[in-house]
Amino acid sequence: MSPTPPVSPEAAAREGSLEAPTRHPLEWRTAAFYDADALDKELERVFDICHGCRRCFSLCNSFPTLFDAVDATSEGEVAALDRKVFREVVDHCYLCDMCFMTKCPYVPPHPWNVDFPQLMLRAKAERVRREGLGIAERVLAATDAVGRLAGIPVVVEAANAMTHSRAGRSLLEKTLGVDRSAPLPRYHARSARRRLARLGSVRRPVNAAAPEQATERTRGKVALFTTCYGNRNEPALAEDLVAVFAHNGIEV
Repeated sequence: MSPTPPVSPEAAAREGSLEAPTRHPLEWRTAAFYDADALDKELERVFDICHGCRRCFSLCNSFPTLFDAVDATSEGEVAALDRKVFREVVDHCYLCDMCFMTKCPYVPPHPWNVDFPQLMLRAKAERVRREGLGIAERVLAATDAVGRLAGIPVVVEAANAMTHSRAGRSLLEKTLGVDRSAPLPRYHARSARRRLARLGSVRRPVNAAAPEQATERTRGKVALFTTCYGNRNEPALAEDLVAVFAHNGIEV
């Protein structure tokens, strides 16, 4: 990433993010993407912009971590931060994209070209290439595989008992780094996809609204993405949502 370009008075006076943001493709196949020195400079540039704005203080913990660390320095500047703070900021980002989509006034096409989630993704990728990925991190990232294993009948009872017992939480904290006080969801043997498979035979209520008709802009259907969490941990959410759609004559 290049340094912050000079901004004309007209551009500086106009707040960004007043229109749909532009997302540039990640050049993750290039060597420059993993250049540690260039990444460090870009992190400092973007963090300095964020520190001067602070609109995202109420989002994920990346921002309070950054702002509190800056406020704790005698200079009150990002340049005075220890680089371990940069790592903490990156760790706290879980790539929800809320800052980019709803908060940041400097997203592209603004000249400052701030895309915080993409920068965090780049920093995470650079670290993995340099340090590798530990077993605990691999396990926590394999949500589908863990969900399939934990959802096996008999296993699911043991998994839920372990994740909701004092001894089990202590073990998870020591082996995977999951804080023992963090709330954990329960697993279900019957996933959302298995539950939804049988809803195709459910008859539409007599008093349901007329079936939705396709138009030139829609096919008259809804695509439902269960997600890892919805599929294994809260399958009733998808089941209830499909029932509501069916009641209103909307095909899923």
